[in-house]
Amino acid sequence: MPRSLEFTYGKQSFAREIVKVDRTKLYGSVETETVDVDGNPCKLLTLASDGKTLIPYGGTAFSYVNPDGEWVDRGDLQPVDMEGEPLRELPSSFDAPTPVAEEVSIETFFDHSVRLVYRLEGETPLPAKMKKKLESGAIFRIPFSYRGGVDPDIAFLLLGERGSLWMLVAQDSAIGFIGLEETALCGRDKIEDDDDEDEAEGDGLSFDML
Repeated sequence: MPRSLEFTYGKQSFAREIVKVDRTKLYGSVETETVDVDGNPCKLLTLASDGKTLIPYGGTAFSYVNPDGEWVDRGDLQPVDMEGEPLRELPSSFDAPTPVAEEVSIETFFDHSVRLVYRLEGETPLPAKMKKKLESGAIFRIPFSYRGGVDPDIAFLLLGERGSLWMLVAQDSAIGFIGLEETALCGRDKIEDDDDEDEAEGDGLSFDML
């Protein structure tokens, strides 16, 4: 059952159900089943570090231990910063309204890599000013946290061509610009060698990939 998010724009609020859109819904899916020589389905096993023990699927798990090697429940952990100070945990986006206030440029949007796509469905009309901006191509950036925590995701709200509202969960691409300088080649012999190498590689060019 789809979960609902509540948004606020200025003094107005509206709710939307999120519907995840993935490749399976767009293109369908294909399952590959591995069988042995007798046609029996194979099961995934994990080979332990001793090289002899086989661990069936579901037989491994992550756990937390303290410096003394003692088991620690996840609920007892407390997030801290680099100085050891406790970090404030944010609630899930489903537990509190999300303000829609920050409008960003298309360049800022393109600086992020989208990893999740949600279609926002609902009967509640959008605030008139927000709808007008979205129809003119505006993009809003909001924080989004599915389960809550100290590090919410970045999400963008934008309008589709047919008037549908979308939420795209993304992360900063963190692409660093180095510069335009190139290392110069010194010596005529080096240049000639490189030219000959390029010509030799060009003879094997295949156009099958075009």
